[in-house]
Amino acid sequence: MNFKIIFILPCLFGFSLAGLASSITNTTEYMLLPKYKLEDVKKLPIINCKEDSDCPNYSKGCVFDIEVDLGVCDINVYCNKFNGCVALLSTFDSSKSSNLIIDSFQTEKDTKPKNLPLCKTNENCFSNICSNGVCIVDDADPIYNCIIAEYGVHQSKVTCGKAANQLCYDHEDCISNQCFDVCDSDYYNNNHSGSISESTLSKAVLVFLLILSMIF
Repeated sequence: MNFKIIFILPCLFGFSLAGLASSITNTTEYMLLPKYKLEDVKKLPIINCKEDSDCPNYSKGCVFDIEVDLGVCDINVYCNKFNGCVALLSTFDSSKSSNLIIDSFQTEKDTKPKNLPLCKTNENCFSNICSNGVCIVDDADPIYNCIIAEYGVHQSKVTCGKAANQLCYDHEDCISNQCFDVCDSDYYNNNHSGSISESTLSKAVLVFLLILSMIF
């Protein structure tokens, strides 16, 4: 009898550990970062580049700054406790990636992109909760998004915040910098001006006007 108890307990313990392990595997669209936690991603260096080949394999590629004739390696990383961190590559398409659905929602009835794939199992969702085809937010394990905050060699930095639809208490909690009980998804309209920052674009316009004035 004692032998049976000793045999069964390790099996149960092993099963519980396996249930907590992420099922994400690397593809040509995304890359698991097993050695990185959220705090590690925040400390990633800003890498200057001329072309995509100058960037590390977890980068989306080189985003060029015309003002200084140099670029920075862009990143788009998502982290939570269950999965760790995963880097989305330039080939990632949320409308086609049914094996890794990043977007999650508070309820099944929330407004969702029409082309977002339906989940079939918890493993399809980065939040690890699938309910009737919809990935549901796990408030106990929120998803964080880390990106290059502003493009431009002298002003780029890695910034992280809660992803869309995660519970929040302040604008600064969210990567979108917009908190209305949950994080808003409209990051680019609130924080980003595209691959060239507003200050960079303004300087480029001034230089162009100066050249025109010298010619004419």
